[in-house]
Amino acid sequence: MGKSYQEVKKVISISILYFDIGKGSDYLYHGFSKFVGVHTNDELQVTSKQRNAIIRKSPKDIFPEYYLIRVNEFNSVARTPLEEWISYLKTGDISQKASAPGLPEARERLRYYNMQPAERRAYDEHLNAIMIQNDVLDTAKIEGRAEGRAEGLQEGRAEGRAEGRAEGRAEGLQEGKKEMARKMKNAGMDVESIAAISGFTVDEINAL
Repeated sequence: MGKSYQEVKKVISISILYFDIGKGSDYLYHGFSKFVGVHTNDELQVTSKQRNAIIRKSPKDIFPEYYLIRVNEFNSVARTPLEEWISYLKTGDISQKASAPGLPEARERLRYYNMQPAERRAYDEHLNAIMIQNDVLDTAKIEGRAEGRAEGLQEGRAEGRAEGRAEGRAEGLQEGKKEMARKMKNAGMDVESIAAISGFTVDEINAL
């Protein structure tokens, strides 16, 4: 309240509509404010002072703009990022080729929520195992640096221990991934999804 026009934040309203709001053939409509003289038919220009200069702006540059997205009217092949989003809003499906910002992430969330409860539990356990293993590796790195400083001249022996620990952790990580993949397979998750999550090949998963 009481601020000058140049300090007013412009509002853009986007309405996603799944009902018939009225007659029209397009799926996207744009509206803005325009003030026309009743008697003179001229368009009002809003005046503001910026850096000691008088600036005139159209009301549409200051007052809210409106976008109406009529989802059910979209029947085209999605070619632009906006159309990819509208296609998703209408069908609930996201094409593997979709690249609009946010859609790849939405695809992964959809895949997660479409999993069966047993699949989701196995997937969550897999992620938790990876987090724990990463924490263990980070802790081991810190401990290894501390040991290295303390041992000083015994670098050779410390290096040998570090290599042994690294090899053991790598083997443990691989076994942990195999166990998670085995659980997901036993839970009934399809082999392709397990391969995408675990990094194993389809043949490796079938051999588990």
